[in-house]
Amino acid sequence: MTIDYRFYESPSDLDLQYDFWNQMTQTLPYAWKPTLSPKLFENQPEFDAKSRCFAFDGDQLVGYISFSGKGDFVSLGYPWVLPEYEDKVRDELFERVYQFAISEEYGGKLFAQRFRGQWSKQIDYFLSKGFNITSRSQIVGAHYPLLIKAIQNIPGFSYEIRDQFQFNVWKELKMKQQILTNEQVAMMNEYYSSIEFDYAVECKLENQIFAYFGMTIRPDTRYSEILAVAYTEAAIPHFYDIMSIIHNENINRKVVAVTISKSQIPKGVLQEKLGFTPLTEDVMMHKR
Repeated sequence: MTIDYRFYESPSDLDLQYDFWNQMTQTLPYAWKPTLSPKLFENQPEFDAKSRCFAFDGDQLVGYISFSGKGDFVSLGYPWVLPEYEDKVRDELFERVYQFAISEEYGGKLFAQRFRGQWSKQIDYFLSKGFNITSRSQIVGAHYPLLIKAIQNIPGFSYEIRDQFQFNVWKELKMKQQILTNEQVAMMNEYYSSIEFDYAVECKLENQIFAYFGMTIRPDTRYSEILAVAYTEAAIPHFYDIMSIIHNENINRKVVAVTISKSQIPKGVLQEKLGFTPLTEDVMMHKR
């Protein structure tokens, strides 16, 4: 078996990367819709072709690894490799890209990645490379079909399903919910810019927006994440009804499972009444 390794050469390599990631994560629990980060990274001054490495057996792509980042921060991807090639290829891919990332040429200092709680192989691999688990965040959700609470007749209430997520709408509402520094706003803008949202739900009371949500749906698995959440105090008594709207829209879009970070649910709102139970965790890992 002769494996050929090469770094990124052209935009067609990015298509290979996305297709391979979808293939390798399709059966992993609660694997998210791929983000736009790799595409956006190409336009940053930090981008270098050596941030992406591909492994081929003849013409067949058998593995790849990549990273994105800003300054000395590096979001280091897992080396995704076909199972039959893992022993031979995985470490080689990791070392080629990691060694470049920590070199003086690139200058990476802080490395990070996240996995779902059930992804034990990926977590154990990063632990073996000196990463530490720095946080675990509970994610709750539901699998459809689901008994959905009927939406009440709320005086002055209206909602719209939007095709596009609008960051400024989310930001204005979020800043009524909590104090955000300019740095936090910039960080969230950058993060949400990397998300390919499928739709948003805008809820109004007396023509004033009081809740706003951004959702993704992974096309091949029909898994949905409620990623962007903003609401005022006035929305909390109606949170069950708002979630029913999202459930109904997801079902219309043939979603099979949905999740939300537990921290996004208002205090006092019972997740069971939303149709949610604990499903997984976001496991954050770092290395300096």
